[in-house]
Amino acid sequence: MKGYLRKRGRVWYSTVDLPRLPDQARRQKCFRLGEMTKTEAQECERELLRKLDASLGVDDGSMTVARLLVTWLTDNEHRLAATTWESYESKARIHVLPLLGMVKLKNLKPKHIVDAYAKIRKKKLSSQTLTHIHRMLHTAFVYGKKTLRVVDENILDDVPAPQICTRELPPLCEAQVRSIIEAAKGTRLEVPVLVAALTGLRRSEILGLRWCDVHFERGVLTVMQVVEQSRRFGVRVKEKTKNRSSRRVIPIAAELLEVLRRYQAQREAARPAYFADHDLVFCNDDGSPWPPDTFTRQFAEIAALVGLRGTFRFHDQRHAFATIALRNGVSVKEVSTLLGHSSPIVTMSTYARQMEGLGRAAVDGLAKSLLEPGEVGDST
Repeated sequence: MKGYLRKRGRVWYSTVDLPRLPDQARRQKCFRLGEMTKTEAQECERELLRKLDASLGVDDGSMTVARLLVTWLTDNEHRLAATTWESYESKARIHVLPLLGMVKLKNLKPKHIVDAYAKIRKKKLSSQTLTHIHRMLHTAFVYGKKTLRVVDENILDDVPAPQICTRELPPLCEAQVRSIIEAAKGTRLEVPVLVAALTGLRRSEILGLRWCDVHFERGVLTVMQVVEQSRRFGVRVKEKTKNRSSRRVIPIAAELLEVLRRYQAQREAARPAYFADHDLVFCNDDGSPWPPDTFTRQFAEIAALVGLRGTFRFHDQRHAFATIALRNGVSVKEVSTLLGHSSPIVTMSTYARQMEGLGRAAVDGLAKSLLEPGEVGDST
């Protein structure tokens, strides 16, 4: 069922296409939503359409996997980051719909899903991609069951999740990071690379950093917004971070503070008259947001200068920050907070390999403090 939103004066209305009867052509009905913002009207219309679907018996057994996925994507577009939504839409359109799209929900069996996964796996996709497809389908069916009420049981619960072959992070060391920092000197990426190495910020967070977020007196910076790039919206600033934990306060080393002070003075001195002031620390010469994809390509050129093209991504500086911090004795909880992870469990699962051996000194020290020399194995 589809609605057409429009505004008359200060009042929003939605004209809805109703199911056709055998002897009728197109049927429509206009509903008054009331005085509200456009965002509120859109949410109100979505709720109206859900209720009409339930009350008018739209799900007459003909609901297909394709219609469920499209409905789920449409209803939840405003809740997801543009890049996340585009990733879901692409995976559904390319991999799922050709195999399962026309299957009716009432006829769908776990074996259909298992067979589809087998065919998708033959495309040589990574295990991570197949896992994302599984999670996407599971979430869509949860929505179909709890919100749309068109799914009796979530059959994805009966389908084994694809086995994840976690990509082992390559061993990262200070020498690699120093070589990248050295190669970036004198280029546009000199300061962003240094910020990434010393704070562990994500690319989107660095490009979304504003001068008002850098607190020179306190020696900290706050992460409050990001810059994202998508096919639908292009490059835009979003006052919404990856998750709640991503909005955080990060201490800045005195050396980095001094670099940022000099960088700010240089930018102010070179600012053109047509500068579009978004208060961004790292931006184009005209003040507009620095496109993330362009930033990544430029970093790849820097990595190539030191023989690391294809083996060291910009995001690897974040991994290096975490790895070096853990090796230097920083607690998992602190590293998790600095990285903006949703939970220390995420940090532990990501950097488990790098954490091996970190507790050796503590274990050896405990043994020395509890056991007298010669006590171990002494039967007398």
